[in-house]
Amino acid sequence: MTDKRRLKGEKTKQAIIKAAIACIARQGLHDATLERVAQKAKVSKALVAFHFKSKTGMLAAVLDHQETVFEKGWDAILAGTSISTSEKLLELLEYDVRFSVEHRDFISVWHAYWGEARGSSLYRKLSHPRDERYERDARRLLSNLTEEGKYDDINVTAVERGINAMMFGIWRDSHLTHGPNDYNNGIQAMYVYLHKLFPQHYKRKVFRKKSRQ
Repeated sequence: MTDKRRLKGEKTKQAIIKAAIACIARQGLHDATLERVAQKAKVSKALVAFHFKSKTGMLAAVLDHQETVFEKGWDAILAGTSISTSEKLLELLEYDVRFSVEHRDFISVWHAYWGEARGSSLYRKLSHPRDERYERDARRLLSNLTEEGKYDDINVTAVERGINAMMFGIWRDSHLTHGPNDYNNGIQAMYVYLHKLFPQHYKRKVFRKKSRQ
């Protein structure tokens, strides 16, 4: 009986988080109240308060959920041992671009957090350490590529910052435009950048127009 109650409670908690993501993506942080989230999840406000204690607790749970979903895919790629360094880096970047197309609500939610003082403070506290970890992963792979290809003029930190800035631009475009070629355009941009810097590892490539939506 206890296990059934626990499983039911976890299912309800996940439903509330899903409802909160939908509310934040469409209404922003300020208007994503406990009442509106409860209504969206078809539960009582008291039940939302029971699981998360407060709106801040709910917002923290949303961040943790989204970060956990992203991190799971990222870690699966890093754990692979059958691909080269160059393939692994490209696969990570492809995953990042694809994520922005397949999880548009997540991207909208992150933008909502970044755009409000309360949300950005919470993001810095809870999510920024994970962002720094992804950046370290990218720099490690870039360092390995630089050594493998004996690229003497590569500033790994600057290259990683460039990739990071491009990815945030891709996420912004996905958030604002929802274009049919967001995925293909993002991959092209990343590949051209890598080709210019690491021509031994990334050969010139012709992209066909396609969509991952």
